[in-house]
Amino acid sequence: MDKRAFLEGFFTASTVAFGGHFMWRRISQQDPLIASTARITADPSVATPTHETIESFQFTPIEIVSVQPATGIPQPAPSLNPGTNIDITRLDDQQVAGYLRKIRNFDAIFASDIYLDARYESLLLKTTQRLARVESYIGHGNFNLMSFDEMLRSGRDFSWIGGFGADELNFLEEVFFANPNRYGFFGKKISTEITDSIPKQDVTKVSNSGHFLLKGESLNLYRQIKNDVGEGLILTSGVRSIVKQMHLFLAKTMDANGNLSRASRSLAPPGHSYHGVGDFDIGKIGYGVRNFTADFFETDEYRKIAALGYVDIRYPTDNLFGVRFEPWHIKIG
Repeated sequence: MDKRAFLEGFFTASTVAFGGHFMWRRISQQDPLIASTARITADPSVATPTHETIESFQFTPIEIVSVQPATGIPQPAPSLNPGTNIDITRLDDQQVAGYLRKIRNFDAIFASDIYLDARYESLLLKTTQRLARVESYIGHGNFNLMSFDEMLRSGRDFSWIGGFGADELNFLEEVFFANPNRYGFFGKKISTEITDSIPKQDVTKVSNSGHFLLKGESLNLYRQIKNDVGEGLILTSGVRSIVKQMHLFLAKTMDANGNLSRASRSLAPPGHSYHGVGDFDIGKIGYGVRNFTADFFETDEYRKIAALGYVDIRYPTDNLFGVRFEPWHIKIG
């Protein structure tokens, strides 16, 4: 059997059978996925990471009632062919309504959400921590460009990071090659190889941002938008390598208590992010994390961008990717 086909099936094979009883244990925290996690110090001189215990993950669901055991086992998400986007015209009204509820309430918990297989719980924590140490050591900006091979070398060369074990590497491969349609993400696969890299000579660092953009269309568009909108605009995220996207997605999965569906409604799985081929995020200077919330939609900066006429966003409202509305995500091509 082809390895990638096997990985696509194995990664989420035992999750699709989870029903109301499993979900209710998760939400009532009788059986938490990860009870504690670690926060890594940014000081490479520290011999070992310091740990801060978190008591438990906190849920903010809107559909608690729908996952109580009394409601029975929910219907799974629509079954789609690998690599295809969701086709709303093939769904009945109830399925369409269910799909739209998920992306409009992206951070909620739904009865049909798919969770990371329980066999990967410890690997999720361990691998995410090691990636955090890599990022802390080489710096956030450089981490945006780091290739898979460079990641491996950093683990071998720096004892504070530690080498990636065979179990961690297999886990990273399984995450990368898994078919995200199975847990509700329907975007295109942008990078087909986990070792795909971004040539350093093809990017330029954007001043006062800590981020990079691809030369050519991306850089020119950003400069044009900034010129037309004004100095209040800032680049909040540019080029992201597969390693960077992997770390973001795993960290989001941890924050979601292993809920892959919930994580993918806010963040593209590794290999599926258009940040790898030119897309970028913009925001309002001084707005902080609110730039990545619906609040950005209410800013003068966004209103000016919308009035320009030449800017498209990748994930508009009620899009077909299974992703929340992202008014900050600028589309290239």
